[in-house]
Amino acid sequence: MKKTIVLSFSTFIVSCCYAQAASVMKSFDGYGLEYTIDYLEAKDVSRAVVLIHGSGPHDMDEDLSGVSAPGTKNLFFVDVSSALIKKGFAVIRYNKRSYQWKLTAQKDPSFIKSAGFKKFSDNPLKYFVEDAASFAKFASTTFPKAKVYLIGHSEGAQIALQVADKNPSVSGAALIGFTAQSLDISMFEQTVYRPLYIFEGLDLDKNGALDQDELNKDAILGKSLNGQLPSLDLNKNGLLERSEFMAGNFTNILLDAPSLPEYRKQEVLYKKPVAIIKDAKFDIAFFQGELDNQAPAYNAKAVQIMNNLVWKKPNLHFHFFEGLGHALDKRTDFQDIVYRQADPQALTDMASDLDSFWK
Repeated sequence: MKKTIVLSFSTFIVSCCYAQAASVMKSFDGYGLEYTIDYLEAKDVSRAVVLIHGSGPHDMDEDLSGVSAPGTKNLFFVDVSSALIKKGFAVIRYNKRSYQWKLTAQKDPSFIKSAGFKKFSDNPLKYFVEDAASFAKFASTTFPKAKVYLIGHSEGAQIALQVADKNPSVSGAALIGFTAQSLDISMFEQTVYRPLYIFEGLDLDKNGALDQDELNKDAILGKSLNGQLPSLDLNKNGLLERSEFMAGNFTNILLDAPSLPEYRKQEVLYKKPVAIIKDAKFDIAFFQGELDNQAPAYNAKAVQIMNNLVWKKPNLHFHFFEGLGHALDKRTDFQDIVYRQADPQALTDMASDLDSFWK
């Protein structure tokens, strides 16, 4: 196995750690996905972890730099891996299929017209689940003496549950930014309800409508909303009413991204996340930022309440982080949507928790 020194982009100092040079594994359908394995230099690996991405075309680093504060290099999975390998875990990171296919299409534009690409477009969720399952199996064969675990971030948290539920070889799953809801409910909350703080901040007289004086109080937001007023002011009273503001945001959902209708059809075919958690014999750990505005903490807390009062399962673990967001990164408040690097102490705590849970 060719070894190259890992240069961490995080704030961690990693000693004696290695990564396999990027290789290709053929997934369940024969399509090759690039991956790498991070691990401490050791003869025997007893615990292997597969990292599963959030929504969007992510590479094996889950690079969040594009949605982070300007100038921030934010390789979330590199940072997660750096914390885990300190505790002796081997970590498998792979390119998500949507990212890998983008690379393929860049080399061969005709690829997007192929039968394989159409199958993926028609069944995106199935491919994400089966790819993760393929890497779980790959982890078992690569490290035959090791227990295999999954860590899912955001959408990856739900995929991790689906894979663990169907694969007895998976001993546990850790969920970062978990939501118990369907895609549509999550989108509705993020798109229609989350932006209401903007309206409420401008509505100084709290009458449920914004007049020109209120719109002009904020030069940037007011200019943006004034530009949309001809379309949003449906009753032509010169005011932007709360329901009109919400309606404008709701249209973003009604427009529908191309793959969403197919994703919805597949989603109902899978077991509900909470049903998996309720029935699970494998270990499940929740790591949740209190200021996560994409997968709000009430999702994991509702599961914790159910477990405390009804299920009483010893294999569920919960760790909530004050002041942290969707990628365990520091946020100023719940409305802060700018990503930063994951908090080093949070990742250290997560790795320590998993080291104690997953023996």
